[in-house]
Amino acid sequence: MSISQTIKNTQHVYDLVELCTCMGVRNAVLCPGSRCAPLLIGFGKHKKINAISVTDERSAGFIGLGIAQQSGTPVVLVCTSGTAGQNFAPAVTEAFYQNVPLIILTADRPVEWIDQWDGQTIHQQSLYAEHIRGQFDFVPGKAAFKKAETLLRLSLHPVPGPVHINIPIRKPFYPKKLGDVQFPVLNITPFTRSASKISETSWNALDQVFQSSKKLLLIAGQQRLDKTLLSDIYQLGIPLMGDIISNTHPNNYTIPATDSFFDIENNSIRPDVLITIGRSVISEKLKHYFRKYKPENHWHIGRGMIGDPFQSITATIQARPRDFFATCLKRRLRINDQTNWKKQLKQRHKQVHTHITKSIRSNTLNQFIAIQIIMNALPKKNITLHLGNSMPVRVANIVGIKNSEIEVFSNRGTSGIDGILSTAVGHALAEPTQLHTLIIGDLAFFYDRNGFWLNQPFPDNLKTIVMNNKGGGIFSILPGPSDQEELLSLFTTPQQRSIQLTAKEFSLNYFLANSLALLKGKINTFLASPKASILEILIQPKEDKHIFSQLNNEAKK
Repeated sequence: MSISQTIKNTQHVYDLVELCTCMGVRNAVLCPGSRCAPLLIGFGKHKKINAISVTDERSAGFIGLGIAQQSGTPVVLVCTSGTAGQNFAPAVTEAFYQNVPLIILTADRPVEWIDQWDGQTIHQQSLYAEHIRGQFDFVPGKAAFKKAETLLRLSLHPVPGPVHINIPIRKPFYPKKLGDVQFPVLNITPFTRSASKISETSWNALDQVFQSSKKLLLIAGQQRLDKTLLSDIYQLGIPLMGDIISNTHPNNYTIPATDSFFDIENNSIRPDVLITIGRSVISEKLKHYFRKYKPENHWHIGRGMIGDPFQSITATIQARPRDFFATCLKRRLRINDQTNWKKQLKQRHKQVHTHITKSIRSNTLNQFIAIQIIMNALPKKNITLHLGNSMPVRVANIVGIKNSEIEVFSNRGTSGIDGILSTAVGHALAEPTQLHTLIIGDLAFFYDRNGFWLNQPFPDNLKTIVMNNKGGGIFSILPGPSDQEELLSLFTTPQQRSIQLTAKEFSLNYFLANSLALLKGKINTFLASPKASILEILIQPKEDKHIFSQLNNEAKK
């Protein structure tokens, strides 16, 4: 066939590439394949696009997630037809629950070949089901192009999130030469974020609630670090509680929401008005406490999907928290004096801090002491901390963080172990001037080791710390799994893989700490290493279990 037929079959793909750049896309994570060749060529050739080639689609999805989180701009994911797109699903789901703008472009076979036993041909139209803002099949034509523009805007407004465009492509689709590929000149108005609008009715109702509340409490779920937001909350005088993924630690008066703070048998610290912002919280006791002792009023401030983990929301305001609290200051909303209530919370916080310090004090190497040493060694500036799910994020939440310049990320949208390493890789690629430090468990590390497999130089600004307890140590601690006697290994899945060999395979620096003295002696050298590095810390699960028991016993006292 002629070149003109090739371009006729693929020009709409190059038009879509240009449309993506008009919407602010500057990074595309590309997975190799044949049917997706026009997409690879289009994004690879475009001068405004940083094309990143990743072989494993599951890792690629999370790398794209990390880039989008760090940059705050939409990122394109590209793959070929068949099961390739299904491997994006975990990252797409995480992006959905964390409001991250991903644009998933899956190449597809022509519709007549579906269910005809043709290679790499499956039903691709609804791969991501309920976990996307929208999806459609993109074919040549003005109507489809306009629909694509509308869908891409959905990745950013009203709240960011993933969208899916499936693209059936007919042969021939390889141009004879790259010069045949041309991008259109488009007149597209870029997306601009509008300020939140809140009705006078809502403001009047809030004013009355604030004036009458004797115990007002603000709980922040997972969110980005926003010092302006924290400053406004402080000026309003509202008691603030947030765990480590809420990024509220720069506010010196934040109460860390540890499991030890709430006693399920004592309702004396139940607020009469609760305000929530952000998304998920780590503490199970926090959730159980408010499910049992529901506040009289619970207002949630946020755009998009409203989760209600406490099952107590009485009203919602669709607004960005930053806009909401800034307007509270401008309107001079009157908040009832919270002095006595703050004293009560502060006293409780002091008790909790004392018993945590007492419980985790140890002369042997355990996960609590290790993470405490790591936290204290992190640089004062240009640092981002990534926390793996299961033990690392929980232990770090208990140990706490003091450095107000550190922003914390964790895949707590769905709280899985898949893609933790790859997400941190994406962050490191997106912001090379920052030191990115990842604390991850050994199972999650090996599960996502393909995150190291880039078809380009690996970012030297990523330092990976593996807490190696030779399996799923948390299951030997949690009640339930830990009681299963000879079947416990089915939960803990003991492993004897070599982290050192993984480092060698991917040409990374390797450090080992199997004692407290070695960790203290190596941590600064490891963090200052000019090359991407892995630090393996050997942990004894029994020691962690003992400390968890101490924490729970002291909390009951």
